[in-house]
Amino acid sequence: MLTAVVLANGNDGDNLYPLTEDMPLAALPVGNRPLLSYQLEMLQRAGSFGEVLVVTNDRHLSRLEAVVSEYRGPLRIELVVVEEGAGSADALRTLRGRGRLAGDFALISGDTISDVPFQKIAAMHQLHGASVTVLLKQQPPRPAADKKKARDLDGTDFVGIDESRQRLLYLESAADCDGGVITVSESMLRAHPHLEVHSDLADPHVYLFAHWVLEVLDHKPHFSSAKFELLPYLVRKQFLDQANLPLPQAEAQPQQATAMSSAAATAARLAGAVRCCCYVVPHDGHYCMRACSIAAYMQANLDICKGGAATFDKAAEPTEPLREGNFAASNIDQQSARGGSVELGPRSQVKKSAVGPHCRLGAGVRLTNCVLMEGVVVHDKVHMSNCILCRGAEVHEGATLKDVQVGSNVSVEAGANVKSEALTAEVDAEGSVVGSAEED
Repeated sequence: MLTAVVLANGNDGDNLYPLTEDMPLAALPVGNRPLLSYQLEMLQRAGSFGEVLVVTNDRHLSRLEAVVSEYRGPLRIELVVVEEGAGSADALRTLRGRGRLAGDFALISGDTISDVPFQKIAAMHQLHGASVTVLLKQQPPRPAADKKKARDLDGTDFVGIDESRQRLLYLESAADCDGGVITVSESMLRAHPHLEVHSDLADPHVYLFAHWVLEVLDHKPHFSSAKFELLPYLVRKQFLDQANLPLPQAEAQPQQATAMSSAAATAARLAGAVRCCCYVVPHDGHYCMRACSIAAYMQANLDICKGGAATFDKAAEPTEPLREGNFAASNIDQQSARGGSVELGPRSQVKKSAVGPHCRLGAGVRLTNCVLMEGVVVHDKVHMSNCILCRGAEVHEGATLKDVQVGSNVSVEAGANVKSEALTAEVDAEGSVVGSAEED
């Protein structure tokens, strides 16, 4: 059985501020389910994983313990604490030093939601004897008239694959390319003259590594990130001198290699070659995304609530009726999710939104494309669209919010009209928490 490492230590959480101000990214609700539950479901469905190591830090440990305690599946889950600010490569060194990674392993970001059949990724990895196999998701095609501009390349990778779409031959961040110009080695082109370079292949941070790759981290102690340092290094090394790489030798791991790979894969590993593979999902194929920004987090909630991610379900609707005297179930549409002990006032409507447990909505409230976490209070005649309200937030009567994120326990004044801002906790002279606007 394989081991999976899920990165829930939240180094990417700044992109979701203020949502992650007091909650780890992996615990954020999507369709009223914690993000971590989606990675666990993907791994459980694969059937080839026995143990999942969830990487966190002391600050988030108790919150993730509560999330893990709710899991009822067959996977063995263990929370592993690393230093605050540790990168993904640092976390792997820690796990290796504690003897927790004995064979090939998966590395998955704590914000990934995907229904890609992981068993197919594992089969490709073993068949080719890959050093690393990377999941890539093709983005929807742009309209012909919509030209990609230089600023649109932010966060984009240039990805080179072979004509079979199974070998990963080139990987470079657009930010590291001068004016979007890439340089390809002659040795690569001689070996793969039909190289395809794409800028529409997104990396959802799902990797399957050969065990020996951990040796590279010992030789490269300055590597902190698997995505931005280890992975590009391995891709480049396919066509460069490999004399200084700690590749497996015939006498080094024969039992492990035989146990985890086909005969062809074992031979490839022991031949001492770096081989990087990729599993490419077409744009209209399996669901695959990262909830790594405010916009992506909102989209993930919309997709799950309306059933756009076909194999994933939002949290089960509570069997209890909506609190009598306050609301009718018809006021919450079928593309929304509702937690337990929710109260909704008369003449209120909730569309394409996720309303967490113990929320209270007054009369005449209008919610569209919103996410309300646990214990949010929304008073009468509040209108909100494209908003996220963190735990314990309160919006007073008559306020109008659009494209707003409200931090935990923040109070929005009555009649406020707020657009495109993040409201974070601040205490006034009377000791009350009030909204403090920050530009998006």
